[in-house]
Amino acid sequence: MTDTPADGDSEQQLWQDRDLSGKSFAGEDLSGVRFANCDLRGTSFRGADLTEASFEGCVAFDPDGDQCADFSYANLREASFRNCDLTAGEFANIRGYDLRLENCQLGGVSFAGADFRLPIGNHSELTAFTMTGCNFAYGDLSSTFLKGCVLTDNRMIEAVLHETTLDEAVLSGSDLSNVSGRGLSLRGADLRGAVFNSLDPRRVDLDGVRISLEQTLCLLEPLGVIVEPDA
Repeated sequence: MTDTPADGDSEQQLWQDRDLSGKSFAGEDLSGVRFANCDLRGTSFRGADLTEASFEGCVAFDPDGDQCADFSYANLREASFRNCDLTAGEFANIRGYDLRLENCQLGGVSFAGADFRLPIGNHSELTAFTMTGCNFAYGDLSSTFLKGCVLTDNRMIEAVLHETTLDEAVLSGSDLSNVSGRGLSLRGADLRGAVFNSLDPRRVDLDGVRISLEQTLCLLEPLGVIVEPDA
């Protein structure tokens, strides 16, 4: 490990106001570490154990240098991110059961292939992932299983959702404009209060989806149905 917790904080493992930009923690055990207001631009956590770690107020993107953090293949089980700028970060193929993201900048972030499940027996598993109040525009959740997960009040325009399972997920209040989703399933999902314009019932499994009466027109439009007011 190339850095240590703040002096006198070894028990809580608090890393505060640290410049960790460009450092590599690939494969390191950072479970339970609390990162507060740290600079994570260009930092690599690839394959690291970040179980129960928390990140608050951290910046991981440099618009001038085009540097972003790499969390790919990391263990982020029960980890959390709050008020962080993770723009263009790499989270592909993470293990992320009960990962929580709140009020974060996640534009262009890739969670492709992430595993948010927890096996509890030979033929059973739990799934947990929470993303609320985040900017996930142009993000990627391809090939993820998110049954029953909570993704509320997010900006998800142009998000990529190929082969994504969002059955029974709660997406209320989220902007899903222009999402693309080959093989996307939203069976039983709660879309009340969400904004969408490209969910074609011929291509997306919407069986049992929950919407408001006003949203019905948004599902008819891709079918070419013209709804006119009564004369």
